[in-house]
Amino acid sequence: MKPKTFIILLSCLNILLGTQIYAQEILEHPIAPQRESIGLFFYDGMAKVNIGGNYGFIDRQGFLQIPCKYDMVTNFQDGLAIVRKNNKYSFIRNDGTLLTPLIFDSCEPFFEGYAMVSLQGKFGFVDKQGKMIVQPRHDFAMGFSNGLGLVGHDGLNGYINTKGELVIDYKFEFSLPFSEEYALFMREGKFGYIDMKGQEVISPKYELAGSFHEGLAAVKINNLSGIINKKGKFVVQPTFQNIRSFKDGVAVFIQGEKFGLINDKGQEIISARYELLGDFENDIAVFKNNCKYGFVNTKGEEFIPATFDKASTFEQGMASVKLNGKFHYIDLQGRIVYTSPNDLKYDAENNVILVNIDKKTGYIDGKEKIIISLDESFSPARVVLLINSNEYLISSEGTLTAK
Repeated sequence: MKPKTFIILLSCLNILLGTQIYAQEILEHPIAPQRESIGLFFYDGMAKVNIGGNYGFIDRQGFLQIPCKYDMVTNFQDGLAIVRKNNKYSFIRNDGTLLTPLIFDSCEPFFEGYAMVSLQGKFGFVDKQGKMIVQPRHDFAMGFSNGLGLVGHDGLNGYINTKGELVIDYKFEFSLPFSEEYALFMREGKFGYIDMKGQEVISPKYELAGSFHEGLAAVKINNLSGIINKKGKFVVQPTFQNIRSFKDGVAVFIQGEKFGLINDKGQEIISARYELLGDFENDIAVFKNNCKYGFVNTKGEEFIPATFDKASTFEQGMASVKLNGKFHYIDLQGRIVYTSPNDLKYDAENNVILVNIDKKTGYIDGKEKIIISLDESFSPARVVLLINSNEYLISSEGTLTAK
C-alpha cells in the first residue's frame, strides 16, 4: 500500500473508532508555549533544552551533556533519541555520540530492538548497534511487533522477520502490525485478522476494527460497535456508536455523541455524559464537561474538577493546563506547581503559540526546579541557569561555567 493511502485510511479508521477525537482537539490548540514544551521532563536521566534555537540535553544536575546543535530532538527512550540537523535524521546515544551518520530522511522510535528509517523514498530497519539489518528497499514499512515487521511492495503489504526475510507474502491491500499475535487486515473493504503464519483466523466481515489489546478488539458491524475475543465471539454486543481499545480492563465508548467508560463485560463505569474523554494513562484521563477540563480515574471518580480551559494528560506526575489565559503545571492533587511567566497567544493561521519572553522561563520535573534566565547586561544576551541557588552560564558553544 502506498504510504499516503495508508495514512489516510488509518486516520479514517482511528477517527471513526473514536481514538483520535480527543487528541485532535489538543493538537489544534496547543497548550504549552514552544519554549516551555521542551526541557520539562527527564527521560533516561536526560531532558531536552533549547538554547539559541537549537536543541541539546542536560542531566539532572543541570549540566549540558549534549551541546545544543540539533534542529529537532525527541526524548530519550532506552538510551537513544532521534535527532535532526539540516533535514537529515539519525539517533544519538546518551553520551552524545551518533548511532549512525546523519543520513536518513526520517527515523521512527525503536520497537523490539529495531527502528524504521527511510532513505530516498524507501524504507528499511536498523538495530541498536547502528547496523542496517534491512536495507531501505521497501515502498512502505511500520515497526516490528511480535518479531515481525510490516512492509509494503507494489501497493500490497507483507511481513518480514528480523533477518529481512519475507515470511508472510505481499497480499494485503491494508494491514497493521501484529498485536498479541494477531494482525488486522482488509479485503474488499472489510476487516478481519490473521495469525503469525499469515492464516485468516477471523474472516473479514467488519466495517471497521481495531487491533487486539488484552485479548479483546473493538469492531463495527451494521454501523454499531462491540467487542470480540480472539475466537471472534462478541463479549460486548454491538450496541455502541464507537468503542476504543481496551487498556487496564476499561475502554472509552461513545454514545449519542457523548463519551463514557465500560469494563470488559460491557458494564458502564462512567455513563455517556462527557463532551470528551481522553485515553487512560496510569488509570487517569482528561475529561471535558460544559467546555471545561478536569481529570477522572478508572473508578469514575472526578478527583480534579472540570475547572480548566485546556488540559493535557498526566506525565511523570504532572499535567499542563490553561486557566484564565495562563499556562500552568499541576500535580495529582490539582495543585499548581509552576506558572509560566509568558503571555500565551495562539496564531491559528500558522498553528503556533506566540510568547513574550519575560526575562526567565522555568524548568521542572516534579521535584526539581531550575530557572533559566537571560542575562541582558551582555550583548548578545547570555543564558543563565540557576541550579540550587548557584548560577551557571551557558556559552554559544554549549559549555557550562559558574557565573
